[in-house]
Amino acid sequence: MFGHVRLDRRAFLGAALVSAVGVPSAALAQPNVGERKIEPLDLPLDKPGVWTLHFRYKSPRIVTLDGIGKDGKPEKKTVWYMWYQVYNLAPEGRAPEPVTFLPEFELVTKDLLTTHLDEPQPHIVEQLRKIEDPTGVLNLQTTISISKRPIPPSKPDAIPRVVSGVAIWTDMAEKAPKTNKFSVYISGLSNGLATEELRTGEKLIKRKTLQINFIRPTDDNRPQVVDIRPDDANGPAEQWIYRTTSVAKAIGGPAPKLPPPPP
Repeated sequence: MFGHVRLDRRAFLGAALVSAVGVPSAALAQPNVGERKIEPLDLPLDKPGVWTLHFRYKSPRIVTLDGIGKDGKPEKKTVWYMWYQVYNLAPEGRAPEPVTFLPEFELVTKDLLTTHLDEPQPHIVEQLRKIEDPTGVLNLQTTISISKRPIPPSKPDAIPRVVSGVAIWTDMAEKAPKTNKFSVYISGLSNGLATEELRTGEKLIKRKTLQINFIRPTDDNRPQVVDIRPDDANGPAEQWIYRTTSVAKAIGGPAPKLPPPPP
């Protein structure tokens, strides 16, 4: 169930440049380290017609930015964010066609058992663009704006037409500052859906999801922007899974309360 992962920095940078504006790689600053590429993987629960996007990312980073406090006044804010790119390459034998990417990035701490959804706050995203895309060449998107237009198809023998985005979490310093082990679950990269019927008659609704495991050896006492790295200690940090997202009630009566699915 593990996706194929490889470091591909030069090809990655070239793809971003050519697909974005058609300029040579020398026009952009030095590439950032730690970029990883995740290829789609067929799973047993996939049905005919299921598509899955290619995904590239850098480990989440921690920065201090200008934010807005609960009282509405400006204040410095610790922000976690994750830079990524997607592209749409049809499997062999299938004609490429545009698909809509409706992303959801959920960060789940394994040691503190907290969950955190991406918060695409415009004033935060604008500051991150200055860090990750200072020239504007990548046209960095939020998880909302990236869903406004379909991801264009790329031909197998051509440079991928990548679309760049950023996911952000603004509550980590408040709710989980000491986490050292967490996972990010990314749904929307595929239209794969599956159901599992329980003995009670209820059905678990599952979505094809990319899970990426991370480790953070330090904590907020000594924060560094590159503290976080993929956790490959027990195998590849990245894997494709079908993850439970909701429960459908049984016909004829209310569904009993079920414990939340394991992260």
